[in-house]
Amino acid sequence: MANVDLDVKNSLDSFETLKEVFAAVAHQWRGPLSQINSIVGSIDNRLYEQNIDDPVLQKQLLQIEAITKEMSQTIDDYRGYFEKKNEMHSLKELVNQALKHELDLLAEDGIRVDIEIEEHIEFIGDELLLKQIIATLLENAKDAHLERNVYKPFIVMSAKSDDDFLFMKICDNAGGISKSVMQKIFEPSFTTKHSSEGTGLGLFMVKKLLDEKLQATIDVKNVESGSCFTLQIPKMKEDIK
Repeated sequence: MANVDLDVKNSLDSFETLKEVFAAVAHQWRGPLSQINSIVGSIDNRLYEQNIDDPVLQKQLLQIEAITKEMSQTIDDYRGYFEKKNEMHSLKELVNQALKHELDLLAEDGIRVDIEIEEHIEFIGDELLLKQIIATLLENAKDAHLERNVYKPFIVMSAKSDDDFLFMKICDNAGGISKSVMQKIFEPSFTTKHSSEGTGLGLFMVKKLLDEKLQATIDVKNVESGSCFTLQIPKMKEDIK
């Protein structure tokens, strides 16, 4: 009994630490995001004053605004994860909602996304949490495709369930992950990107939030043409606080 109590205490301490770390990161992000939007507004005004009508510049400024808005929404979403209770959702519908803003961007890069999820499969939990996890894994796959200039790139999202677990897979054909990277891929601050392009927090946060909020696991394996991330999520009967 003492060991069980200790495990619970350690889990709670770990979750509180994660909550504090994210609060600090969110605080640091707010200022720069506001400054970026202010700069974009100044550039837009300057173009108007100079009577410059450049569709390419206008499109890029709108893209910057969309990215900063998405980052700001991500902050709000992650903050909500620490308070939100679990609910029942159609997994296919939830995935379609998560892909709503991602599909156009992936299509622009020539990446096809196939969803192989049956209508009856349900997810019990925090939908915002799972949507953000899906978005992170999709971004990870997209980066691998673009970095390697893959011919006819695709991502396949599938799911199955049994009495106890929901299994969800996100697979790609980007050539797989090296053994050295595979061993560190979920470690904090590990990234294969240049320091200006990534912090390494994405997959680390995915793993921690799955563990702390859903008691779920994630692993990754190489398949014939790429890599495959598998989420194993226990079917919750009650809310997890």
